[in-house]
Amino acid sequence: MATITKNYRLLTQLIDESFTVANADVYNLYLTLSKHSIRFGAEDTIRHKFVLLEDYAFTNIFNPLQLVQQLREIIMEHAFLSTVKWHRVRVGIKNQKFTFLPGTLFEAGAAADYLKLHTEIDEFHDRVFSYQHPGLDMVAIYATDQYLPTFLQTTFQPETVQIRHQTSALIETLLHLTERIPTKRLYAYVEQNYLTLIVIKNGTLEFCNMFYYASPEDFIYFLIFVMQEQELNPDQDVVTVWGDLLHDSDLFDILRKYVRHLQLGKKPTNLSYSYKFDEMFEHRYLEVFSLHFCE
Repeated sequence: MATITKNYRLLTQLIDESFTVANADVYNLYLTLSKHSIRFGAEDTIRHKFVLLEDYAFTNIFNPLQLVQQLREIIMEHAFLSTVKWHRVRVGIKNQKFTFLPGTLFEAGAAADYLKLHTEIDEFHDRVFSYQHPGLDMVAIYATDQYLPTFLQTTFQPETVQIRHQTSALIETLLHLTERIPTKRLYAYVEQNYLTLIVIKNGTLEFCNMFYYASPEDFIYFLIFVMQEQELNPDQDVVTVWGDLLHDSDLFDILRKYVRHLQLGKKPTNLSYSYKFDEMFEHRYLEVFSLHFCE
């Protein structure tokens, strides 16, 4: 058997004293992954409280198989991740293989055909999923390499596994967090090389897309371009940002240069968090918390 090289390191581990493996059947396990990171969160479903957060960084991950191999290594070597029976295992995938369709037009059997109109998918290796957004006449259609769902369903109890696209989780969270106002508001989620932009007006999704950027100049170009297309003014309209954004980074500097009213987002309300989470920035890890809202 080929040896799998460890290409990950643990960056953050926050575990509340109340967390106990014996109560795993009342915890939801949330997992988000990309070629740069894997993050885990555990929520006590009785208290609606996050009691665990772990963040692993990757290096030298070049394809989906390598990603799943590293995920397997982390889970199998973890003290409890692979051994407990979780109430729910909900996974947020991050990629650009997604689209949205009005619910009235959606036919489940044609999901792959809809997606092919917007992105390239591998008919032999990709698996297509769909998610009906509650309260919206909108269905998210997305794909991920089959290695991931196969691994998840053989590692955990298959009936507990739910796979969502990260954009759906962010949309549901923002609809929960934001007030119904008649003007458009732009929300940004920042990750390494990826920028997700969402525009909401009066409780309705107006725009959502994920952009790949290779430099701060690419990053700000996409943000300003979307603002102009959505008739928003960088000198007047507020932009709220979550994600992997550091105050001393080039991305933060260029944002402050071009957007006058910039604010950092906070953790979602109607949830509680272990005091251990107080040591992290409020705008971090929304991708994990948002899976709570994506039933």
